[in-house]
Amino acid sequence: MTEQLDDKQESRFLLNNEADIRALLNKLQKKRSHMTGHFDNSYHIFSTCLLEVGKDTVILDDVSDEAISQRILACSRLHFSSVYAGVPVSFVSSQIEHCLFEGAAAFSIPIPSAIRWPQRRELFRVPTPIGKPVLCEIALNNGEITRNPLSDISVGGIGMLTKVSSPSLKEGALFGGCHIDLPGFGELTSDIRICSSADITLRNGNHARRYGCQFIDLPQQEQSLLQRYVTKLELAMRAPQART
Repeated sequence: MTEQLDDKQESRFLLNNEADIRALLNKLQKKRSHMTGHFDNSYHIFSTCLLEVGKDTVILDDVSDEAISQRILACSRLHFSSVYAGVPVSFVSSQIEHCLFEGAAAFSIPIPSAIRWPQRRELFRVPTPIGKPVLCEIALNNGEITRNPLSDISVGGIGMLTKVSSPSLKEGALFGGCHIDLPGFGELTSDIRICSSADITLRNGNHARRYGCQFIDLPQQEQSLLQRYVTKLELAMRAPQART
């Protein structure tokens, strides 16, 4: 039996109904969706894809490195993440076995008893690190290049901060080819649209203007990169809670 996700505060994001879980897994399978597996307390990751949804099991592609494969099989808890319709999907498993799928080596895990899927992009915003700001570079319509820190990030968009309100950053404004440097993961390039703006007070007491921005037509490869980064931030946030 796959473990139940244990964050009660996020129960509204969980799919617990077997029919809903199977429906989502089948959608991921039809797209041969890329998945990221986390093991060894999330210190290591591996790439796989969902090959088949069976009666009681999910079949995943094996990894090419035999040593890594054996380490994965020895784990008592694995965390899997993917993206569907631009929204992050994740679940955990306490069992994994080797099997054959169409004559090739594969992994088999039980059908998860719960899947975390917010279903709305704006519901899944993760605060960015304070000590190492994530910056978004935007070419404004007047030719000026600005690099603004982010307050939060998700697969669907970002919260961008400026010290003062900018007349160029109007709601509905579209900016092409914006660059976001994701520390340890690489650079993300995407068009963004300004959806909202508001004056806020930061955690350090300073005042700023926050712009809620939406990614426009983010490619699947960029979605996967962003999801891996968001998952890392989320796991880092949960780590102190797990030790208490």
